[in-house]
Amino acid sequence: MELFKAIMKKIIILLLITSLSFAQSLHQFENDYHKKSISLNRHIESVNTNHVEKLTASKLSRAVFGYLPWWEYAAGYHQFIKYNFLTHIALFSFEADRDGNLTNPFGWPWDDVIESAHSNGVKVIMTVTSFNGEDIHRLMTDNGIRTKLFENIRLIMLTSGLDGVNIDFENLRDENDKKYASVAFMMHMKEHFRFNPAYEISFATPSYGLNQWNFAGLAEHSHYLFVMNYDYWGSWANTTGPSAPLTGQFISVTNSINDEYKDVPPSKIILGVPYYGNYWKTNSNQPYANVKPFNSDSTNNDWQKIVRYREVISDYSQYEKLWDNISNTPWIRWNNNGWNQVWYDDSTSLEMKYNLAIQKNLYGVGIWALGYDGNREELWKLIDKKFVNPTSVNITDQLPTEIVLYQNYPNPFNPNTVISYQLSVGGHVQLKVYDTLGRELTTLVDEFKQPGSYNCEWRIENGELPSGIYFYNIRVNGFSKTNKMVLLK
Repeated sequence: MELFKAIMKKIIILLLITSLSFAQSLHQFENDYHKKSISLNRHIESVNTNHVEKLTASKLSRAVFGYLPWWEYAAGYHQFIKYNFLTHIALFSFEADRDGNLTNPFGWPWDDVIESAHSNGVKVIMTVTSFNGEDIHRLMTDNGIRTKLFENIRLIMLTSGLDGVNIDFENLRDENDKKYASVAFMMHMKEHFRFNPAYEISFATPSYGLNQWNFAGLAEHSHYLFVMNYDYWGSWANTTGPSAPLTGQFISVTNSINDEYKDVPPSKIILGVPYYGNYWKTNSNQPYANVKPFNSDSTNNDWQKIVRYREVISDYSQYEKLWDNISNTPWIRWNNNGWNQVWYDDSTSLEMKYNLAIQKNLYGVGIWALGYDGNREELWKLIDKKFVNPTSVNITDQLPTEIVLYQNYPNPFNPNTVISYQLSVGGHVQLKVYDTLGRELTTLVDEFKQPGSYNCEWRIENGELPSGIYFYNIRVNGFSKTNKMVLLK
């Protein structure tokens, strides 16, 4: 029976990850969507900058890498970027065609962004994209075209004073391109730019590779990998769900880092996080409700749109907000001629992902995308809290790396004892005490807890229980552990 369950679990994981791999990437989806827009939304949130809180940063303890898409630049949202809370800003994007030519992003050159970044000590990275598998194969394997692409990249970096390049090639043709050609491409790029070792060369990689990617090989020839740990649920999904589940029964950000990237040095991993969510209509008010997958030819899809963080706060915050204990992410629901659901990330769920990056000693975290928070302050304050404030960083660096239920102390005890436990990730914790017949005697904890170490006291009042053996059990995120203790009068 256990073998059957294990096999079924592997099959389910394979199906889920396969659906991820065939989904159109979020970067491509948004890029194509905004290209098709008749006009850009140039409305900028009204802000009196005299009253915007000025956040000041000292040295960041880890890399904070943010993509700035051309549509956010065109709409003016780059004016709200706080450069002193970034180490890298990636200009998205310079599109590569099959012959190695590059198309500049809308409004290029972005001299205002480059000047602001450099004046704050922020490195400016050019993002080079292609989303066509056949074109990518040609770019990676044809020596002449590959060299032409490298030269075009070099010319832009030299003339614009940029500090590196991030390769965002998605929808690669086959396993050979993912496992071998991509690694060879980065090896050739590293060699081509050896004249300036200060240039940073990086690659944007998926959260799961289905054993078809050589992430370790890519990392060997890159300064770092930007792991796109988002878009787990989206327009293509059959159910509602989180864009970036920290935890989960099958697939999650945590499993991605622990399993998919186990052979990559942590110092070469940037953990990408979403500043966006997804909006669905559905017939159910329950999490992970069934929906009709997105189809560009259909006009009645239950998936509605991508919602940026600033839009969630301005347009949906008046509705019922809930917390999903499976994924450790928030979601919103309301009834208006049927149920509506918005799944997104906020400062609480993002902090938990930042905790993971700190616990794993990763190179840093990455944002998709800058501008999506508009003129909001809380996500910048979170970066300040986790990567600037020395007290917060030192404490978080010492967070547990696993879930542990310790033996109570003292044991035996009378009339009180202390039960200690630690959490490597946040979750809804239930800590209960039972007698030898399995009857529940009391609930000591029944609430959401952030990662950390905790103590809980159990006191026997007025001789209410006889001497004997008792059991205490903890449950959190599917983890369950029971220990024995002895009451001795």
